[in-house]
Amino acid sequence: MNFLFPTSLFLFGLAIPVVALYILKLRRRREPVSTLMFWEELFKERQTTSLFQRLKHLLSLLLQLLFLALLVLAIARPQFAFITKSARQFILIIDRSASMNAIEHPDGPTRLESAKQHAHRTVAGLRFMDEMAVVSFHTRPVIHSPFTHHQKSLRAAIEDIQPTDISTNLEPALDLAFAIAQTKPNPEIVIFSDFQSVSEELLAKLHSKTEQSEDSQKPNADIKHRLIQVGKTQDNVGITQFRVRKSLVNAFDYQTLLRVVNASEEEKQFNVELYFKENLFDVRPYTLAPGESKSEIFSNFAFEGGKLKAVLDVQDALPTDNIAYATLPKRELISVLLVTTGNPFLEKALAVDEQLKLSVVTPAAYASNASLESRSGQDKNAYQVVIFDRYSPPTLDDGNYMFIYPPALDTADTEVKWHIGAPLKTPIITDWDRTHPILRHVHLENVQIGEAYQITPPPTGQVLARSFEDAVLFVDTTANRKIVFAAINILQSDLPLRIAFPVIIANTIQWFQQNSGIQEYHLHTGEVLKQRIEQVGTIYQPALKTESDSPQNAPKLVKITGPGDKTWEIPVERGEMLFDQTQRAGFYELKIEDTSLSETTELETADSTEENGGTVWAVNLADETESYIATDSAVENLLEESVLPKGAALLHYPPWVYLVFLAVGLSVIEWFLYQRRSID
Repeated sequence: MNFLFPTSLFLFGLAIPVVALYILKLRRRREPVSTLMFWEELFKERQTTSLFQRLKHLLSLLLQLLFLALLVLAIARPQFAFITKSARQFILIIDRSASMNAIEHPDGPTRLESAKQHAHRTVAGLRFMDEMAVVSFHTRPVIHSPFTHHQKSLRAAIEDIQPTDISTNLEPALDLAFAIAQTKPNPEIVIFSDFQSVSEELLAKLHSKTEQSEDSQKPNADIKHRLIQVGKTQDNVGITQFRVRKSLVNAFDYQTLLRVVNASEEEKQFNVELYFKENLFDVRPYTLAPGESKSEIFSNFAFEGGKLKAVLDVQDALPTDNIAYATLPKRELISVLLVTTGNPFLEKALAVDEQLKLSVVTPAAYASNASLESRSGQDKNAYQVVIFDRYSPPTLDDGNYMFIYPPALDTADTEVKWHIGAPLKTPIITDWDRTHPILRHVHLENVQIGEAYQITPPPTGQVLARSFEDAVLFVDTTANRKIVFAAINILQSDLPLRIAFPVIIANTIQWFQQNSGIQEYHLHTGEVLKQRIEQVGTIYQPALKTESDSPQNAPKLVKITGPGDKTWEIPVERGEMLFDQTQRAGFYELKIEDTSLSETTELETADSTEENGGTVWAVNLADETESYIATDSAVENLLEESVLPKGAALLHYPPWVYLVFLAVGLSVIEWFLYQRRSID
């Protein structure tokens, strides 16, 4: 035995004044009395009991000295080697993945709430020398409390564990617990989970013996681990996929893929409800056999972008996977400027494309930018695509340009100079690049061409079509400019009368935009939202690097509003924002906190998709493995041997506490046997 505060033993010196007070005899006063008759009788009685009185006096002294000794020992904090060696270090691991939101019984607690109740009972059973650390996990572990024996702090750490909608992966948490356990002499890992997903690697670790380091006091020893099962129900139906893509038929429509699985052991009948902007859009009945899954495509979303939500009208144990979210981006019109003296075929081909906002001007109006602004309301540099029909401007700015049979006029910009040669005699298209996006799904056999000329592309050009050895169609791509050049006069050709013509025009527009699909604003729960943030009021151009890209011009804070109207303020560093709090499924809306303005402004992002300002992200669980909430049969044999750890009742408090209680008890006994009778 040793003492935590050995210097406190000097307090035994207080026994000296205690003994002195007991042996001290008071000096008696002389008092004259009228007779000694009564006093002699009293004196005779006291003589018969004097021995008993001395013994009682001595017993009181011994009790007082023992009381002092117990108090001094309690202050010195005695430590016993056998108690210290039996101290345990618990690592409490609590599963807070999506399946732990399952409810075993109607109006009952969730699995996570049950696990926290078990954890509280484990904390209450700790002995005074035991320590505990609290860890939670979903796909990655989080330490809520380091090793401590302070039960109030442990209970607060357990209550701090919040539910998530993230998938389950116990292996990283178990690896962390094993690493922590290596540093402790008597560790024990306690895991609270439903164990609905156990990989072969994890199962091997649960069965294997963990070796300590070479300098450990216990080499090749097992680290104890207890698996406490929470929840047994299997009744669940869930959405495992909900994704959006652009319609293959209608340029302004979307297609949404929905996949549902029945993870129960009995047949399920229910409805799938689709809501757009909180309004019911479609309802479809489903009947699924046990283990069956069904995929279906929803379409006819020919309207502006917004929030889309799929809901399973069914009562089961896990409500989390009964709802899925998607964002339909607003389809922006592509502004196209056609510079021509008159070409009805080209104008018709562009006008029928619903995703284009077409403006037609003459070469004279284009040359006079002021005249162009008065007619179309836009500067010529504001158009996303400019098409020159039998016209060539003297200079070109950065942008996307298509030239159709321009005259032989050298441009002053040396970067886009090409050479127009002699006319071609009876040209026909003999070869074309069928793999290039512009000529995809296009056939150019036997196209009749009346006028064409030889063209020498720039060194950076790529020839797409040839008439024997001569190029008749090429593209030129540089850092800030894209050019499509056709050396054919389409007014002197039957190409506009073929299906290939509008297809080539549509493919060219899409190639300029590099936007054959849509940008999905979709994440799985737990994934990091990474977004490039541009300066307020600027237009993002991926190929351009301007002063507005500098970190000092970017907004400093981004406000994110998530499910339940929970908000975060995320700093923007080097024009990018990282957000890792996507723990619950739902919609996350981004807005800029502009410190220079009094109000929050709408966010302009690199790939902006608009719902109310173009900043809404959909975050879903969408995990088929997580929808199967039953316990994995591979760990059942481990669960049978697992019980909650308990501690000895006598070791619930440290020895000094019992010494104090014993000292108080002796003091009460001494008072009852001696002091109380003296008072009486």
